[in-house]
Amino acid sequence: MQRAYKVELKPTKEQIQKIKQSLGVCRWLYNAYLAKNQSLYQDFKDGKLDKKKAFMSAYDFDKHINNEVKVLDGYKWINECGSKARKKAICNAELSFKKFFKGEAQFPKFKKKDKSKVGLYFPKNNKTDWKIERHRVNIPTLKWVRLKEFGYIKTHSKVINGTVTEQAGRYYVSIVCEVNETQNNKPKSEPLGI
Repeated sequence: MQRAYKVELKPTKEQIQKIKQSLGVCRWLYNAYLAKNQSLYQDFKDGKLDKKKAFMSAYDFDKHINNEVKVLDGYKWINECGSKARKKAICNAELSFKKFFKGEAQFPKFKKKDKSKVGLYFPKNNKTDWKIERHRVNIPTLKWVRLKEFGYIKTHSKVINGTVTEQAGRYYVSIVCEVNETQNNKPKSEPLGI
């Protein structure tokens, strides 16, 4: 069974700077994906593109960023963020477009600094990623970060993935762990009636 935990972090100044830079990169990629698809749709409306090319998928946009944008001198800062976090930001933008097309949500809005929720997604790729101890957690690209609440997450839990977010100058980590369900959900005695 999977269980999610959310705990406040106590990062160092260097870790705060790394988190802010990474959040900025993810926000920029989200907004760039929205802008690219809006311009493609406008070109389609003007008759410059056919219907098949009027929308760019997250996969194609990620290839565009990796092969055409990151190689430019002015965009080397994109590499300062983890690749999985960048990919997840682009996939979230694509998901918001798909929800709009299905009629489940409004048209996607651009994310603004300090006003929109952006998260850094980190899956568990290596054995050294996402180690949990009583008072700290090892997050990919951030290394060991102290926790404000000790012992809330079971030590040596099997982590599946996690997300780092910032809200009002405070930093949080949401971790999805695999836990063994040892309790039987059946009541131990007959329920009492009133």
